[in-house]
Amino acid sequence: MEKILNCIDSYIKDLEKEIMEIVADQSIPLTRKNQLMEPIADQKKVLTITKDQLLMIKNKKYEARCKMSDLRYKNDKDSNDSL
Repeated sequence: MEKILNCIDSYIKDLEKEIMEIVADQSIPLTRKNQLMEPIADQKKVLTITKDQLLMIKNKKYEARCKMSDLRYKNDKDSNDSL
């Protein structure tokens, strides 16, 4: 997982450099800059969301239990409480 996260970080940095190069280039008209930067910004957004989701999965503590048994226990308890 770390290798994937590092690759995503590296690619995000490359995209940021690309955006800054476009911004710094004074020969490109503003409308053209926007056209060039929009797909790059979209890629960065998707990669950032993907990275956040992967970090959430990585940091989540999974429990080895069945959710169905929890529901059964809750239903049994509720039916006993109503008696």
